[in-house]
Amino acid sequence: MSQNGPHRGVSRRDFLSSAAGAAGAAAIGPLPAMASSDEETPWDLEADALIIGSGTGLIGAIAAARTGASSVVVLEKSAGVGGNTAMSGGVAWLPNNHAMHAAGIADSREQALTYLRRLRLEQADEALLEAFVDQGPAMARFVEENTPITWRVSTIMGKAADYHPEWEGAVPVGRSIEPAVEGAAMFGPQLIGGLMQGAQDAGVNVLRETPATRLLTRDQPDGSREVIGVLAQRGDETLRIRARSGVLLAAGGFDWNFTMKRHFLRGMSPYPLGAPTNTGDGVRMAMGAGADLRNMNEAWGITVYKAEADAAQAKGLGPSLSAEVEKRAAGSVVVNRYGERFCDEASDYDSTWRSYFSWENTGELRQRNLPAFVIYDASTRRNATIAGKTADQPLPDWVIERPTLGAIAEAFGIDGRQLAETVSAFNASAEKGEDPAYHRGQSAYDRYGLDDPSAILAPVAEAPFFGAEIAVGDLGTCGGPRVDDRARVLDPFGVPIAGLYASGNNAGVGSPGASYGGGGGTIGPALTFAYIAGREIGTRAAVS
Repeated sequence: MSQNGPHRGVSRRDFLSSAAGAAGAAAIGPLPAMASSDEETPWDLEADALIIGSGTGLIGAIAAARTGASSVVVLEKSAGVGGNTAMSGGVAWLPNNHAMHAAGIADSREQALTYLRRLRLEQADEALLEAFVDQGPAMARFVEENTPITWRVSTIMGKAADYHPEWEGAVPVGRSIEPAVEGAAMFGPQLIGGLMQGAQDAGVNVLRETPATRLLTRDQPDGSREVIGVLAQRGDETLRIRARSGVLLAAGGFDWNFTMKRHFLRGMSPYPLGAPTNTGDGVRMAMGAGADLRNMNEAWGITVYKAEADAAQAKGLGPSLSAEVEKRAAGSVVVNRYGERFCDEASDYDSTWRSYFSWENTGELRQRNLPAFVIYDASTRRNATIAGKTADQPLPDWVIERPTLGAIAEAFGIDGRQLAETVSAFNASAEKGEDPAYHRGQSAYDRYGLDDPSAILAPVAEAPFFGAEIAVGDLGTCGGPRVDDRARVLDPFGVPIAGLYASGNNAGVGSPGASYGGGGGTIGPALTFAYIAGREIGTRAAVS
């Protein structure tokens, strides 16, 4: 089947006219006329490949089109495109990539696998690790060959792209890459823009404000199941859309579905920073089709200011990154209600997130480290930011200022005696440039971007003192249907559900596995498995 030949039917004429008139519903390129369907019930639209979600799933759409799919349709729930990726830094974590090699940075397949085996926490099969390491570099080259994007070693990740640089197999810098665009502080829009241009060039049709709602399946004679299309909603109209060769679920996680979070995550993470459209649609559609699940207890965790997060969420928004950045400042500590420190405040955000969920096995049976509080001294107020405010800007009223640590403890209901002991011990060690309790400043990650170690570890000693309650948030969840190394969704018996693929935050891949590889640890695997899925669907189309 020619990659450049005429597109086989994607839509009916009625849909074309309604799509043209709908606000925000512009497609990339004209929608071809519909081909006849061999199903008993008429189809409203047909395509070789259907991609659910217009973030990292776009590379799957391009791969399907360039591999053999004559017609590719992307269904996007919102009026915009890009999902979490458009809101992100646009960095992709990809071991052994060509951009790092071009910069003279060494890496290898075995190094990457060694690092990932420790990172996965036994929540990813070896085959997934190998698929990511083997196909990630190929995907990065494919992006350059089929979009305007050129990769470079990340400039916004400083000198610590791997979040555990002391581990065997880690590479301190180079695995995190970004679009080579000058003058940008974040590259999410540039990444999505480049992928959209590549999709347009490949003849992909992107239908906005057209959320998929159900997968359409048929049972096979051997008892297995095949996905043959989807139900989608466009305004008041329900559409039956046929997928001749495959459906890729790339619809984002369940970060804004608080019922799913309550029942699946290791601990409730009530403050998402991702796109509000991420309500678990892809995961639930896969479950409805009989998919097995993996990694559902995991999220890409982060720390937020609770009051700021509450105010933002009331408006349907996510909070800022201020708490995550500021808790690592010199002259600060994070404590629980007992006045105890419980983590390295400067560690990577995902690892810190896990520290909040230490469980108490007596009394009320709850997380020991929630609620939590960050406390700063006057040197931080003078030299850094608190709640995103510099010393010459007023603080929000939810940041309290008190003349003593005892008064801070009283205001928050913290055990004042234990807080005094905790801070005294911390200060004595910090004066020596040490933190024997939690090793703050020891990792290269803790010190990234800092030439002076004292900028990360200093006593909390100068009055007045400032404090705010912090809470757990997330950049997205990262569990979903179980997939194999070909991105095929599996049922609970390990049998592929024919025609169904998954990638990104609605797939049970993770990094692969539970934890975070480094800067761009969400986007790198998401792009890679979308690319794998797209090639699989395109190959099916080419031989059909």
